[in-house]
Amino acid sequence: MAYSIFGRGLGRSSAILGAFASIFAFASLASANEFTLKNGQFRVGASTHGIASAETGTIDANVEWLMPAFDFGSTGGFTLHPQLGANINTQGLTSAGYAGFAGVVTLPGGLFVEADLGGSVNNGYTSSPPAGSNRSELGCNALFREAFVVGMPLSDRLSVMAIAEHMSNANLCQPNNGITNVGVKLGYSF
Repeated sequence: MAYSIFGRGLGRSSAILGAFASIFAFASLASANEFTLKNGQFRVGASTHGIASAETGTIDANVEWLMPAFDFGSTGGFTLHPQLGANINTQGLTSAGYAGFAGVVTLPGGLFVEADLGGSVNNGYTSSPPAGSNRSELGCNALFREAFVVGMPLSDRLSVMAIAEHMSNANLCQPNNGITNVGVKLGYSF
């Protein structure tokens, strides 16, 4: 059963990443000379939810605000941003709100990579979900959140991103069944 759950999640993830690759190819044609995340970005997206977990096979809608970067002076292509966001499960399974920090490195041509670290709160079950509910046991309603993002500008204000994120409790609660999501986002920079 674990293989079939993982296979379904992997299939949806492949479809999402395929769509990202198509957009990425288009984005490489866009002029990105003026693209910047320094002043912040509003993002919306979708992801396949709970890969290889009891909640796999559903979709999350995502909203996020990447706040303006801290001013550290000249740091090359690195910026550090506070962030707030939410993953809303479209089938009524575990949804989460999160906050943390995003470290962004902008590369030549506007391509950027981002590493997020912070915390999240969720409405999931900490233990003993109802039988047949397809819900994960998360151990805690407060979890750590890590994410990795690769993005490409479509214009001086718009960008498209692929994201992989994981939320779990680092064995501070039992059980430690986390939630892993993979998806795409569209961002509008200020």
